[in-house]
Amino acid sequence: SYLQWRNIEWLLGVEDRPIDGRWLTIDGQSAFVIGLDQQTILAHFGVPDTLLTSDLVHSLFYKFMAFIALPTLIWIFAVWTVTDPLKRISTAVGSAEIENGDELFVERGSVEMVGLARALNRMRTRIRTMIENRTRMLRSVSHDLRTPLTRLRLRAERMDDGLIRTAMLSDIQHIEDLVDETLTYLRNDVSTEKLQRADIASVLQTVCAEFSDVGFPVSYSGPDRLLGWCKPNALARAITNLCDNGVRFAGNVTVALTQTETAARIAVVDDGPGIPTPARARVFEPFFKEDTSRGGMSKHGFGLGLSIVADIIQGHGGKIELQDNQPTGLVVTVDLPNEPSVQPS
Repeated sequence: SYLQWRNIEWLLGVEDRPIDGRWLTIDGQSAFVIGLDQQTILAHFGVPDTLLTSDLVHSLFYKFMAFIALPTLIWIFAVWTVTDPLKRISTAVGSAEIENGDELFVERGSVEMVGLARALNRMRTRIRTMIENRTRMLRSVSHDLRTPLTRLRLRAERMDDGLIRTAMLSDIQHIEDLVDETLTYLRNDVSTEKLQRADIASVLQTVCAEFSDVGFPVSYSGPDRLLGWCKPNALARAITNLCDNGVRFAGNVTVALTQTETAARIAVVDDGPGIPTPARARVFEPFFKEDTSRGGMSKHGFGLGLSIVADIIQGHGGKIELQDNQPTGLVVTVDLPNEPSVQPS
């Protein structure tokens, strides 16, 4: 207390007496002393020797800290409970694949976040069901076309007129090729394959060797081994489509592999006529064909090859670009990110 005053007998000599208004330590406590006479001093105990040791200051300090700390803790908790689930949902939306997995969004957090995640999961399920139903219907139609096409072929082969027979068989073959390519496009093995760490160089070398073995001028340029994230079967199919597209119009095709800071870069280079710039934005659309591109592209295929490639690269979280080769030809550049932006297995 600030009113703790008591008389203390001073037993020391005159030369050791404290000067009035001095601080002394008496019995282990700080005291403000005033001399009354030669033998007695008046000591005031309980006065803090610093301002921060004051009971009043302590009380104010604790209240101030509580006033600041409590709202801060509440704010941190609110941010954590709201932003963390939102961040997880945002990451899942940007990285996950609709076709794979049972639960895209983790239903965890506040009631509102759980409700949002559950609604998004239901929407994802509806989208996946719609895609599966559409794919199943198109696949069934394509299969059902085979039976009447077979009957038409048998009847055409029995015709006496050779010119008409040849023309009809050519048209039937054209339709059968379209059915086959459509079924290939609708295959779901690419979308269900999982990302994994694999030797990208080995995949590309295998594709090039398969073309070379049957006499096509396709060569590989790059490291003997390069590990990266990919879907090996899907990647092989994409590069095969690009090489197949190249050998139709070019004399030589080269598949080059390099490593950049952010991606494994694959360049499929040919020396053919190339693709006009206005058509490049649409060549990845299903069934799109440009008569003036690649020396009359409409006579070769049905416009599904590059569409399949684009879907596969998108499933890798990568990007694909078309550029001119010098002096002539086309360069198809595919970047597969070093760190997967879609969920690996």
